[in-house]
Amino acid sequence: MEILERLLNISLVVATIRTTAPILLVALGGSFTTKAGIFNIGLEGQMLVGAFFAVIGTIATGSPWLGVLCGVAAALTLALIFALLVVSFKANEVVVGLALNILAGGLTVSLMKAIFGTRGSIFGHGLVGLPALRLPNVKDFGWFGQIISGYTPLVYAAFLLVPVLILFYNRTRLGLYIRVVGEKPEAAEALGISITRIRYVSSLLCGLLAGLAGAHLALGYTTMFTENMSSGRGFMAVAILIFSNGDPLKILLGCLLFGFSDALSLRLQTLGISSYLVLAVPYLVALIALFALSYRSRPRVIQETLASMGRALSVKSNTIQPAAATDASKP
Repeated sequence: MEILERLLNISLVVATIRTTAPILLVALGGSFTTKAGIFNIGLEGQMLVGAFFAVIGTIATGSPWLGVLCGVAAALTLALIFALLVVSFKANEVVVGLALNILAGGLTVSLMKAIFGTRGSIFGHGLVGLPALRLPNVKDFGWFGQIISGYTPLVYAAFLLVPVLILFYNRTRLGLYIRVVGEKPEAAEALGISITRIRYVSSLLCGLLAGLAGAHLALGYTTMFTENMSSGRGFMAVAILIFSNGDPLKILLGCLLFGFSDALSLRLQTLGISSYLVLAVPYLVALIALFALSYRSRPRVIQETLASMGRALSVKSNTIQPAAATDASKP
């Protein structure tokens, strides 16, 4: 009972909100490309360069907000390269995304070594984190006040973006264009909508939020940069986008699930559980969630597979019978 009280309390809820914010930002960014019909697996790399250049910009200028702008600019550059290769040159989106992820990992490590002469992590050097907002009179709300106060502005922005994007996709012209391009590209062409332009805009909007996610990770969630700082959060966002199909509300629910598992894994470390098992908790939750969400569609998939095999076998038997009849007719 004491162990449960140490695990399940208000601090766990606060930690869940903090850990959910970066995943939510990058996943909401990925909803733009998902809705536009692009499978963007390069979210991990965009998030990573956003975190690195946010730290570099903050150290250079002394302002965390200018650092956020630097991180967003770096992520937008990577998103533009992705759009150029995938949309304009018709390259395979999975290959391009994986290549940019590898490029981001190598680039950040190389620049860290070249600029700071070290590897591993960057801290100090005048690095300043994003300020936390303390809402007035929160003590009057008791435990609810503890939950809603004390976060950086990007945390509040991440959760406010959910209803904003719901309205954006359903009530604005650009949102409707993005959905049409992703769902019915032929209809979009017939209506005179430029598919190339819409997919470029979607990719850049994705890069914008991925850069904010990386900046929050380096300047809000922590105040430092470490190698591979995104730690698979971009891939978690891709998994969420697969089963949510870019729907903001479903994205929020999926991100809260992963945020909770991440926060729980951090608290489990205080109980003396092996760190290897603890670090595997978020990924185990991801696998269980994907398995559960695909369970209902499995009977249909099995039926379609059996029907395809039956058609293939019938075609094969039909081709064998005429050949045998031809051989029998020969003297």
